[in-house]
Amino acid sequence: MSRASDDQWSRTSQIRILQIVENLDNRAVESWLFRIFLRASRQDPRYHWTFFCVLPEQGVYDEAVRQAGGEVIYSRYELGNKIAFTTSLRKVMREGQYDILHCHHDIMSAAYLLTSWGLPFRQRIIHLHNTALGLPTPSRFKQTLLSQPMRQVCLRLADQIVGISEDALSSIIGNEPRRRGRDSVVHYGIDTELFAPPIPDKVSFRQQLGFASETKILLFVGRMVDYKNPCFVVEVLEHLRKLDPDFVAVFAGTGPFEADVKQLAEKNSLKRHIKLLGFRNDVPQVMHAADVLIWPSLEDPKEGLGLGIVEAQAAGLPILMSRSVPDEAVVIPELVEVLPLAAGAQKWADAVWRISRRESLSKEEALARVEASSFSMSQGVSNIMALYRQIS
Repeated sequence: MSRASDDQWSRTSQIRILQIVENLDNRAVESWLFRIFLRASRQDPRYHWTFFCVLPEQGVYDEAVRQAGGEVIYSRYELGNKIAFTTSLRKVMREGQYDILHCHHDIMSAAYLLTSWGLPFRQRIIHLHNTALGLPTPSRFKQTLLSQPMRQVCLRLADQIVGISEDALSSIIGNEPRRRGRDSVVHYGIDTELFAPPIPDKVSFRQQLGFASETKILLFVGRMVDYKNPCFVVEVLEHLRKLDPDFVAVFAGTGPFEADVKQLAEKNSLKRHIKLLGFRNDVPQVMHAADVLIWPSLEDPKEGLGLGIVEAQAAGLPILMSRSVPDEAVVIPELVEVLPLAAGAQKWADAVWRISRRESLSKEEALARVEASSFSMSQGVSNIMALYRQIS
């Protein structure tokens, strides 16, 4: 058999999936999808995964994907160069002989669906990771003009519409009744092994940050951007330290609001009592070392899910969050308290202080309950592969 024939046989014996993502960097969606890919590719090698990265730049997971048998393709053109971008993407789609198109850009996926028109995909999936049906343009006019037409394209051309939560799914189907076999919710699966013992030493962690051993940590995890509302944490800390001067605020994440947080902390004489860690690849360990997770995201629109809320529960970390997170992210109700942002920083400080004094669930029980939920990695892989097996 010739090499070309052998390659053709290999392709036809596989089910080929084209995932369209931003790029394989350490963002919530891509990190989750990367972990699903690693587990799924080991369990069922019949499925070949290709990641088409809309951003023409390398990501932190690229090499690991290749080593695990996947493929990474970078767009040759910026998304703003519409004709060149879609022409190039269509060429990738046609030459790759893919069976499944899985798009992860909410209603922006309409552009990818239209690009695939007439090609022999056996299944087209759009995946809603947010509740805001926004488009990557600063123009409100374009947002208004294009949002509903693109939503309609998704509703009409997608074989399956998947939301990471009920709220995410409802954001696109609206009040329409669910179509059986088309509309579904698939929760993120988290790698609970990362939260398993041994538990890091809390005193050592505090010493590494330059804090005293008795310090209590109010933890913020997430991107340092406007809708995550990180500056509110500094306001809360100002009131909280009047109740308990042992409290500090620790931020794990990067983004444009890092400078704003530093400036506000300095203005409020809290510079010595906050620590910005930047990007961390050991968030489970940081959560284990903290005392309370604060999640003050803006409430309208809601988060698609709030993966950090699920992860904090896996770490047994008590949580104070705004009304920004879908109800289904609460796996362990006794670990989670919800307070509207309108209550103000003083009320939030009071709630943090009260939560910190409460006897918490054991970390072992918390982890077991998350592992038994729809957010376990095994359940997450099963749910994603169930989407693909509908064409097998």
